[in-house]
Amino acid sequence: MKSGWRVILSIVLIAALLGAVCVGVGLITGGEWARIYSTLDSRYHVAAYVDYVQQVIAVFQEALFSPAA
Repeated sequence: MKSGWRVILSIVLIAALLGAVCVGVGLITGGEWARIYSTLDSRYHVAAYVDYVQQVIAVFQEALFSPAA
């Protein structure tokens, strides 16, 4: 089972790397970051995920670093 998770993690990392390369090539060839971001946000709701991750991080920071009641 451990090797199965390793394969899944490898596939996810390769997909993320491929996505980053595609965005990088788009920026190098004259693309605009605002246009790329708006296209990604309209298709995949990137802003919602960013807001969610920020909220989760804030909750963890509050739980870990706040003084005990």
